[in-house]
Amino acid sequence: MESQHVRRSYSFVCLDCGHGWEDTYDLDVTVDDHQHVIATYHLDGRAVPSPLQSPHCPACERGKIRIMRPGRVTSARAHET
Repeated sequence: MESQHVRRSYSFVCLDCGHGWEDTYDLDVTVDDHQHVIATYHLDGRAVPSPLQSPHCPACERGKIRIMRPGRVTSARAHET
């Protein structure tokens, strides 16, 4: 089995309440002998589900979330008046 450790960052915005946030995940990615990819996500040192599957807003707990490239939320906040 082949394994590697990678970091991935994502920006999120809730389409229900407008809350935006960003997180950086540590991933342990393993390819087994049958070429199946297994990715284990960690946030702040604890295992969490993939943020790409059924994310929920930490502010309103709803699940209508747009996932964007990293830095989008930070850049939008920099332009707020």
